[in-house]
Amino acid sequence: MQPPNFDNQGVRVNGGIGCAGCHQAPEFSIDPNSLNNGVIANANAPGTDLLVTRSPTLRDVVKVDGTSNGPFMHIGVSNNLTTVLNHYDAINLAGNNNIDPRLTPNGFGQQLNLTQAEKDAVIAFLRTLGGNDVYTNDKWSDPFIP
Repeated sequence: MQPPNFDNQGVRVNGGIGCAGCHQAPEFSIDPNSLNNGVIANANAPGTDLLVTRSPTLRDVVKVDGTSNGPFMHIGVSNNLTTVLNHYDAINLAGNNNIDPRLTPNGFGQQLNLTQAEKDAVIAFLRTLGGNDVYTNDKWSDPFIP
């Protein structure tokens, strides 16, 4: 899929949605140089947190049985992946001076304008990352075995 293309106002005009810019294959873990993702609240505490930037791998965000492995984001926003996608769909810059520049095309919070079909496709892809076979099955342990 092509990277997203944004207009001068940070609105996606074509291309993909850019998840791989931060969630890098093969583990789909977050780029270690990432800044804040736009979530500024503290879990179970008052105030804001502009420094939390790490997330676990996207593997197993959906269990093999199809249920969520949430809550997601560093404050436990929701067990619902659509809520997470909605967050990235319209990034709010208010009160956040540490947001990752990949989420601020042309200095604006990205506006992906995701269609329902795109949201469904992302969730379907995340479901393919469920399970632990990739970590435990011998056939994946040596890339030189035919």
